[in-house]
Amino acid sequence: MLTQSTPSPLPFFPIKGPCVIIKLCVLTCVLASHLCVAKADSQQGQDRVNVITPSGIEQQHTNNLPEIALLLTGQVASAKSQPFIVPKAGRAWRYQIKWMLPEGTLAKPGQVVVIFDKSDLASQVEQLEATLLSVTAQEQSQTIELNSQRLQAQFDLTKAKLEFDKAALDGAIPVNFIAAKEYADNQFALLTAKSDVSKKRQALKEITDKQTAVLQQLSIDRKKAQIALNYALDGIDQLELKATINGPLLYERDYGADKKFAVGDTVQIGRKIATIPAMNNLQIAAWVNEVDVDKIALQQKVSIHLDAQPKIKLTGKIIQISSQASRKASWGESNWFKVLIDYQGQAGAKIIPGMSVMVNVEPTT
Repeated sequence: MLTQSTPSPLPFFPIKGPCVIIKLCVLTCVLASHLCVAKADSQQGQDRVNVITPSGIEQQHTNNLPEIALLLTGQVASAKSQPFIVPKAGRAWRYQIKWMLPEGTLAKPGQVVVIFDKSDLASQVEQLEATLLSVTAQEQSQTIELNSQRLQAQFDLTKAKLEFDKAALDGAIPVNFIAAKEYADNQFALLTAKSDVSKKRQALKEITDKQTAVLQQLSIDRKKAQIALNYALDGIDQLELKATINGPLLYERDYGADKKFAVGDTVQIGRKIATIPAMNNLQIAAWVNEVDVDKIALQQKVSIHLDAQPKIKLTGKIIQISSQASRKASWGESNWFKVLIDYQGQAGAKIIPGMSVMVNVEPTT
C-alpha cells in the first residue's frame, strides 16, 4: 500500500511591526519546502507501480508447453543403386526418350531399360560413312597416280644418265682426232646432258616429296573420318542404357515440370531420368526443412509409417544428415536437407525401394 507523508501545519507569523518583510520571506520558504516533499512522494509511488510486470507468469506457462514431434516425408531407398543419365553422344545437347521399361519392372543385368532417339546420329553415321569411302577412294587414286608419276620420273632420270654417259664418251675424244667443230659440239652435248641429269634428279625428288606429303595427308583424313565414324557408332550404342544390377526401375522426377520423366520427353544431357536400386541394404531417405534441421541429430530415434501399409509401424534412427541443402522447385522456395535413416524390419512388411513413407522424429529428452 502506498503512503504519502502529511505536511506539518504552517506556522503562524503575526504580520505586525517593522519585521513584515522578513516574516513574509520565511513564510514563502516554508511553503516551497512542503510542495517539494509532496512531489517527491508522488514520484516514488509511480516508480513502485511500474516495476510490477506479468512476464514471470507468461514464462512459466511457456516452459510447461509440451515439445511438438517433427514429421518428415521420405521414401524407401537403397544404399546401392544404378542411376541412368542422359549421355553425351554426338553433337546434340538434348535427346528425346523413345522408350523406357515400365516403372516398377524388375530389370536384370544386361537388359536395355532406356532408349533415346537415334535419328540424328543415324544420319551422321551415313554422312561419315560416305566421307570415309570418299577419302579412302581418293587415297587409293592418288597413290596410283603419284606412283605412276614417280616411276616416270625415275625412267626420265635413267634415260638422262644414259645420254650423259654417251655424251661423256663423245666428249672424251681428243680434238686431234676429230674436227674442231665436232669436238665443240661434243663438249656442248656433254654439258647439256649433265644439266639434264641434274634436272631429272630434282624432278624425281619433287615428285617423291609430293607423293609422301599427299599420301600422309590423305591417310590423316582417312583416320579422322574413321575416328568420327567410330565416335558416332559408339554414340548410338550409348543411347541405349542397360542395367548392371537386379532391381526395379524407378522413374526420376522432373521438378521443373512437376512430374516424372516419361516417354516422349526431351531431356538435357547429364540429367538423371531413372534409377535401379538394389533390393538389399535398404534405408529411408527423408527431407527436413532448413528451419527444422536444428531440431534433429544423429542417432535420434524415429518411427516410420508406410503409406501403402498404414497398419505397419517401423522404428529406426538417423544415421546421416546432409551438410548442404538443396531446393526442390515443387516444394516452394525453401531449402531442404537430406536425412538417411536406418530402420528395423518387421514381420509381414513388404518393403521395396520407391515406397513413400512418413517419418515421425521423436523429441529429444
